[in-house]
Amino acid sequence: MNQKLLLGLALGVAIVLIVVAFGMSISPYISVSDLTKKQEVYGVQVVGTIVPNSTVITDKGVFFKLTDGEATVTVYCEHLPANYREGVQVVVVGDYYNETLHAAQVLFKCASKYTLFG
Repeated sequence: MNQKLLLGLALGVAIVLIVVAFGMSISPYISVSDLTKKQEVYGVQVVGTIVPNSTVITDKGVFFKLTDGEATVTVYCEHLPANYREGVQVVVVGDYYNETLHAAQVLFKCASKYTLFG
């Protein structure tokens, strides 16, 4: 009887730990406006539109502006995505610090789906 109780408790603890770990690994979508209200955010997914004529290509990488119509943020990524276009909605996955969103991935909406870059 004690072994069954211990096994049940261990299983319960394991399930709780899995649920907590899974919940911590999910990064919700946030708007550019919500992002700019924070100082630092890591592992964030930001929805916005690439501002037309905002792209700057340097030897250090690519910089562009992302907006939600209310606020704008500078995005940095190492390479220009093959399907890159200004004026389209994207999801940028990355880390926000020093007032710049450092993109690990840029997801472009293509018809009814997002395509991955990063």
